[in-house]
Amino acid sequence: MELRQLTTNIPAGATTRRLDVWGHVLAVATNRPEAADLLADTFYPAGMFQVREAADGPVAELTIVDHARPQAEVDELIRSVSATGRESDYELTRNYRLPRFDTAEGTLFVLRDVNHTESAALLRTEGRVTIVRPETPLGHRWLTRIVRDLATRFAKASGSLVLHSSAFTHDGGAYLVIGDSGAGKSTTAIALARLLSLAGWMGNDRMHLDREGAQYRATACPLPLAINKGSLDVMGVTDFQGWTLHAGFPAAGSDWDRFMGEDKLKMSTREVERYLEVPIVPEAPLAGVLFPRVDPSAPYAFGEASLEHAADVLSRNCFSVDDNLQGEDWLGVTGADPVAPPTLEAFLADIAKLPLLRSSVGNAADVTRLAADFRRAVTAER
Repeated sequence: MELRQLTTNIPAGATTRRLDVWGHVLAVATNRPEAADLLADTFYPAGMFQVREAADGPVAELTIVDHARPQAEVDELIRSVSATGRESDYELTRNYRLPRFDTAEGTLFVLRDVNHTESAALLRTEGRVTIVRPETPLGHRWLTRIVRDLATRFAKASGSLVLHSSAFTHDGGAYLVIGDSGAGKSTTAIALARLLSLAGWMGNDRMHLDREGAQYRATACPLPLAINKGSLDVMGVTDFQGWTLHAGFPAAGSDWDRFMGEDKLKMSTREVERYLEVPIVPEAPLAGVLFPRVDPSAPYAFGEASLEHAADVLSRNCFSVDDNLQGEDWLGVTGADPVAPPTLEAFLADIAKLPLLRSSVGNAADVTRLAADFRRAVTAER
């Protein structure tokens, strides 16, 4: 593969979408339906993570081109560039460094998921990002991952406070579900979204909060919903065998069918709507915070959370304090003079005026009880 051809050509049969991403216009081209479908199903519905179809008119700031090739050709491209380019490394995600090679034509970044050995390449040239990756399910995900990475950086540059949180909506307001890894954030958020009337699901694992006058607006980052069979059991979901998922089911021998299994089922935003039958809400004004616990061995509990408890949990789950998500801005897209996010202290002072709740559930009956108790608690607040 000629480097110059890759960085100037569009794959035969490619379709191009123009996306408005946090106010930045991107052109995205791929000829692989699997990659295009995953991109559409991730940034769903329109406005998810501030990603929408862009109107005709403004010239795209950046063009992203997706080339799917046999793994041997991808490996040969990396080998040939490494033989002549100037080698260094870069931080793809926090504390995960990979090789990069600077050449006269541009820079090649080696892409490799932290959990896989399969390699892809990204070529950065003026006004363009070219992905060259294998024709595999993992390869199809790079296009979505790059668009999401760009959107995350645009959001952070605009001053978003980023929290390790799931969220659901009720009666038009967003309720953050915040806890340490394994607390049951995703299970609690999706379960309440399914059970409450006038409810919806926002997102899994990461939420962005932006100050709007005296309020905050919560915006979902569309990471896949990652759940194990224990979470489905708590929600009373048993008909998953017939689901068709972009990521497929965990391989035979994995532990996803254990309550605390590390291997998890991964669902795109549209798949969550389709199979768990819950409306998806991309953004909503912040209305409250719930600190969950999912533990089959613990008794049911529900009540108010103290501000001290909120401060303790939030300090460990605020990505904006010590950004453990994003590495360096290796794509160079956010520019200078980013807006600082609200401080954690200011955010705590603001949410002290909202319902702060705690819960502990262990089975489907507990979740049903939680939905009723939650509804009464937030209704009483009004």
